[in-house]
Amino acid sequence: MRKKRTSRPAIRWMRLGAAALVAALAGGLLCLVGDPAAALEQLKELAGSARVSIALLSAELDLGEQQGDGLSRWNRLVLAQSSLLGGVPPSQEPEPSAPPPEESQDLLELDPTGEDEQTDTPVPSTTAPEDIIPKTMVPGTSAKYITSGNVSIYNHTDYTVDIPALIENAPRLSAAGEDPKVLIYHSHACESYTMDGTDIYESSGDHRTLDTNYNMVRVGEEMKAVFEAAGIGVVHDTTLYDYPSYNDAYNRSVEGVAENLKKYPSLVLVLDVHRDALVATDGTIYKAVAGTVDNCAQVMMLIGTDATGQVHPNWKVNLALALSIQQALANKWSTLARPLVLRPTRFNQHLSTGTILVEVGTHGNTLQEAITAARLYARTVVELMEDEGSAG
Repeated sequence: MRKKRTSRPAIRWMRLGAAALVAALAGGLLCLVGDPAAALEQLKELAGSARVSIALLSAELDLGEQQGDGLSRWNRLVLAQSSLLGGVPPSQEPEPSAPPPEESQDLLELDPTGEDEQTDTPVPSTTAPEDIIPKTMVPGTSAKYITSGNVSIYNHTDYTVDIPALIENAPRLSAAGEDPKVLIYHSHACESYTMDGTDIYESSGDHRTLDTNYNMVRVGEEMKAVFEAAGIGVVHDTTLYDYPSYNDAYNRSVEGVAENLKKYPSLVLVLDVHRDALVATDGTIYKAVAGTVDNCAQVMMLIGTDATGQVHPNWKVNLALALSIQQALANKWSTLARPLVLRPTRFNQHLSTGTILVEVGTHGNTLQEAITAARLYARTVVELMEDEGSAG
């Protein structure tokens, strides 16, 4: 509880008495000393003394007895709020260019509630459904599977495939030079993943979104960052080729790829990055998980052929390159890559050698699982390109 103030008449008489006493002392001092100028300087120092000022302020404001040369935190705050006692005349404003004073710990401690004001808005989050089944996809027992060592193909064509011979003759991808070497694009850019954590997006369809922070464009950006960190130039085509019409996506993306190939003749690798979808006949959703890497989806490469009669003379070159990447992935992480898929149609891969369609995870995976897989895939390709560059 604060002390009761002394009555105003008493304070007035105290001030008058103090003033008379100081005046008398000053007069006597001037008479006693032989040097009036020196005495005047001594009086000025006495008037400027911190102890004298504090004593007078304490008497004037009834602040009680002060310890040492300073006032309490509370009294400093009271004086600071006064334009008169704080030293700033009422008509004088601070310089506009002066930076605002830093908030002191003393003022923070004066909060009567003891709670700091919170201005951060909570970030919304969600949790992926528990009924999504994780599954590591490995070669099955069907006759369509062709396996050699740790590399497998799921062959949807009638072509005979010699995996070791193809890997032996796989094209070399040079990373030399400053011009772009890799093109990343997305025929189905709007494909997205199961929402989880803070990865929440506005849906434009079943596991689809126009938000490039959460669809395949984001995955492509993650891959691009890995290539660029290694000094490999990348062109990332972020066009939403599957919007507004999903069915015409490949007809539009083929034009974009052709344009980029013409603009950047230095390109040696073209990646069409998608995500897969795995749904059982009973509606159960599966997600493909690497198993050998935590929080990681599986990747799957798809290579097209000329089996339907479409012009695609160099599909075996693309297949050989994909198989060499498949082997490199298997050597590092045995189940990061699902068996490579060989299909009858060409998926726009006829435009150039070194063209691969890559499925990163499935719609049951989370975005973070897909990002982990995409980074590992890109890092493996980087290592292959660096090896070929040093060999050349």
